Amino acid sequence: MLIRHAASHSSYSIMARVAWSALLIILAAVVVPAALAQDPASKDTTTPETPSAQKGVQNEQVVVHPTEGYFAAFGGYTFGGKFDAGGTKAGGFFPESLNWFGVEAELYNTTPHIEQQGAAAGSHMRVTTLAINAIARAQFACEKKHLDTEQVTERFAFHYVTEFCRLQPYAGVGLGLYWVDISNSSFSAHANFVPGFNALAGIRYYFTDRIAMFTEYKYNRATFNFSGVQGLAGFEGVYSINHIVAGFSYHY
Repeated sequence: MLIRHAASHSSYSIMARVAWSALLIILAAVVVPAALAQDPASKDTTTPETPSAQKGVQNEQVVVHPTEGYFAAFGGYTFGGKFDAGGTKAGGFFPESLNWFGVEAELYNTTPHIEQQGAAAGSHMRVTTLAINAIARAQFACEKKHLDTEQVTERFAFHYVTEFCRLQPYAGVGLGLYWVDISNSSFSAHANFVPGFNALAGIRYYFTDRIAMFTEYKYNRATFNFSGVQGLAGFEGVYSINHIVAGFSYHY
């Protein structure tokens, strides 16, 4: 019986050792990888990092000024007229070193009616203006936005960024073409494709890099000749007028 008991005890001891070994193997297979995954120090340090974060990599920032286009709608007040100046414009600024300079085309209507003066009757007047302007701007409150990264070599990379400037005062001059209709109880006259001068100055504020609001002063000057109109007896008048407008623009 003692021999049998010893043999049985030896058998149980071997089985216990096997069970503990199996348990340790399972724990090693489950717990150790989990611990390694949670321990930052045990991560594989040979994984390559991004070029901008690698030690010893030289990075050079390149500011890109792409071509900028826009279109806008506006309305406002014509001095001597009514709150009815309104129109649209579209234009763009040149890229790189000329990004301060641009061109735009605008089309707008005003009704600077002529008030009655003494015995002279007042007149209804409507002027349509098509202007091509050269624009110069300044840029303030600028922010940089990342565009792209070019890894030239293992030790050198270019980082391309673009500037986004929220506050932009501007001014411009250009050629205006005018269409005018004028009438009262005595006559009706028209003049088409009358050349003249157009000038403007304003300030634009960007809510985002796409959407902006602006306010603008405009000045128009031209000479309207109605010499062939019956009842005006060769009347010629200088059109010199000021506007204040405001509007929104979309930039792309």
